[in-house]
Amino acid sequence: MTLLQRTELSETLPLSVVIPSYKGGSRLLRLVESLLKCEGKPTDLVVVVDEPEESAVEELSRLCAKGSCKLVVRRSRLGKVSALNEALALARGDVVLFLDDDVAVEDPLFLKRIVREMEDCDIADIKKVVVGRGLLAGLVYIEYVAYNFASKMMAKLARRTIALNGAAFAVKREALQALGGFRRRLSEDFDFALRAFLMGLRFKYIDSTYVLNYAPSSWGKWLKQRKRWAVALASWLKENWRALLYAARRMPHVLVAGLVVSLPSLLTTGLALALYNLAYAKAAYAILLPLASLLREAIPFAALFTVTLHVTYAATTLALALLVAALGLLHVAVSKHVRMRPRAHLLPVYLLFYQPLWLTVLLAGLVRVLLLGDEKVDDWVV
Repeated sequence: MTLLQRTELSETLPLSVVIPSYKGGSRLLRLVESLLKCEGKPTDLVVVVDEPEESAVEELSRLCAKGSCKLVVRRSRLGKVSALNEALALARGDVVLFLDDDVAVEDPLFLKRIVREMEDCDIADIKKVVVGRGLLAGLVYIEYVAYNFASKMMAKLARRTIALNGAAFAVKREALQALGGFRRRLSEDFDFALRAFLMGLRFKYIDSTYVLNYAPSSWGKWLKQRKRWAVALASWLKENWRALLYAARRMPHVLVAGLVVSLPSLLTTGLALALYNLAYAKAAYAILLPLASLLREAIPFAALFTVTLHVTYAATTLALALLVAALGLLHVAVSKHVRMRPRAHLLPVYLLFYQPLWLTVLLAGLVRVLLLGDEKVDDWVV
């Protein structure tokens, strides 16, 4: 871990912090408060809030009065991309740090570490650790271990990235100006990262500090989030498939490995479908998948056939059992590599239930966008 010399809180860092928010809840208030308590203060901290509660505006105004904080209140919901670009117009730092309003910062040297790490790169992803109670939080934690590893591998082996988790990342001002800010896309973070890749910008994974990400509090909220992610990913693939093929030719070893680690259900589901002649399950899955892209209620039924394939044969089939075991060992190794604790006891549930469910949601999103041409997302403004 990088050791930084302690300085007075009054030291101004060449860093702007941008936080877009919808409604402005308690997590946003805690985030702003923790950032203002960090050692070294940013050049400015810009918070743009759509449709906030009046109590949130009052509390944010009180917090911003303590430091170099700029609060922009928008009474209508104009969307995240609009908020990001409006905040950028007010930010003056040489480095701009982007944070979602529902992350948490507990490292008092967080801002200083970000500035130090950005000295030798143009764009950087920041380590994310999932917190929360219960089974769902544990499963999402395992997933984010994989996402962190994929990001670290991209930085180490390629020094470029085609994708980025927009919950916490940093960009140099020159790079932002070269890219022209954010475009109105469902996955504005993936779009931004791919354009940075095509421009040859230097990428880094920061793990000398981290942010905390809260897992969805219920399976219903998880499904709503993942349906949005699936449609956004499908839209990104549809628009950028040529650029992605170019990236795959440039660094196939990095992309394939990252995909396997991040979405192991591609292997387990593919193996199950290839090994067993379950015509009824395959036919039902083929019918339910496009139906799931239209009706949320059909997703659990489509996922059921994928889960059934895994659970039915996990104990009796050597090939699938060995694959699950190998993926389990991979998780342990990956966890150590990104300095996160493995959750090996949850791996059977993760590989045989959670991952097939997520794959089904993803495939339903692909069908919806690529075949049906529907990119609408409920309760979301780009």
